[in-house]
Amino acid sequence: MRHLHRRSAVSLLVLALAACQSEATEEEPAQPSQDVMRGAPIYQPARMIGSRGSAETLEYAFRSPSSADSVASWYRDRITAMGWDISGDAVTPDGAITLHAQRDGAPLWVIIRETDAGSEFSLIGAAPDTSTGIEP
Repeated sequence: MRHLHRRSAVSLLVLALAACQSEATEEEPAQPSQDVMRGAPIYQPARMIGSRGSAETLEYAFRSPSSADSVASWYRDRITAMGWDISGDAVTPDGAITLHAQRDGAPLWVIIRETDAGSEFSLIGAAPDTSTGIEP
């Protein structure tokens, strides 16, 4: 049941990112906020291979010669040492390792996939949910 919940959370994240991107208009493109990635560590050795985002989310993609397991282990240790609370750690059916962490209300997802030459990983940050859920 826990594994299903984590897969659902990952699926919702992917849908949210897609929805945020599709809301941007050509006249006024959304500008990702660097604040959503505040304090997120970047595994080395790695090189950036892409980025995308909206006003609420930002994703950076990297490629590394290291294995997916090595990258995941480093992130588990590093983000915990930096004060992030890991609330999700799962392997998806396609073999991707997905970590979800939070610090000061800001969520961070790390999605890591094995490749023939090492691994590729994405860091996804999102603006904290500041809604109270109470109608004025």
